[in-house]
Amino acid sequence: MYRHRPEGRDRKMMRPEDYIRQVEDFAAVSDAVPGTEFLSFYERHRAKIGELLIELKKDNRSTDEFTLRAGMMPPVSAVIDGRIMDFCRLPYRTTDGVIASCPGILYNWKGCPPHSHPVSDTEALLNRAVAFLIVQLEGDQGHERQEQVHPFIDRTSGALREAGYSVIETYACGPCRVCPNGCGDGPECRQPTRRLFALESCGFWVNQLCREAAKSPVLGHPLREVRWIKDWGLPTQDTQSVRFVTGILLDKLPTPDIIGVDYGG
Repeated sequence: MYRHRPEGRDRKMMRPEDYIRQVEDFAAVSDAVPGTEFLSFYERHRAKIGELLIELKKDNRSTDEFTLRAGMMPPVSAVIDGRIMDFCRLPYRTTDGVIASCPGILYNWKGCPPHSHPVSDTEALLNRAVAFLIVQLEGDQGHERQEQVHPFIDRTSGALREAGYSVIETYACGPCRVCPNGCGDGPECRQPTRRLFALESCGFWVNQLCREAAKSPVLGHPLREVRWIKDWGLPTQDTQSVRFVTGILLDKLPTPDIIGVDYGG
């Protein structure tokens, strides 16, 4: 399990913008171009997955005012590094101003570091998966609206399974909201089978996920790209909107009974 490096005089302190500029130089799991397996999966399944997302949002009043965006990316195009988990401790710019740090890590919530999976374990999942579905909800609401976003991505994951897809892992944004009152009052997660780790808490560089997913959108006519907030984390960041970014890893072998999908040669 990854542990944060201890604070102290021997640790070099950097401003948030220094961390952000540094991580932009981190390498992806693989620099290979998208393979035929991913491209075939995307072409075969983007319409069905897009329709599934639209129907789920229609049935979810708590996310009515959000703009839904989604895209797929090759899983190994993700940038993932244990140092990115440190971002959870950085000051965070929101529509309501700057907060000192993510509350999940301040209060020992169990979907946040140091409870996150080791990067090596997550890399193994990325190498196994065929597609990384990135789902984004965009609006002008405050960061506290995560408590509506988490149930939506949880339902999306369940709906994909019901449709015949094989879901490897589901990631949320910010501290897990499965338990409405948080989970800092005990040593272990109360609902480990439902826990939602945030992308960043597992070491994902979300900027890169958005850039990659924008290349293969699944929603809209014309297709609507996943976007990231300009200058996120920098003094020039646009704080008038919020974009919650979540992700679902899909396995290489979806079951053959997926409705409406032709598996012919």
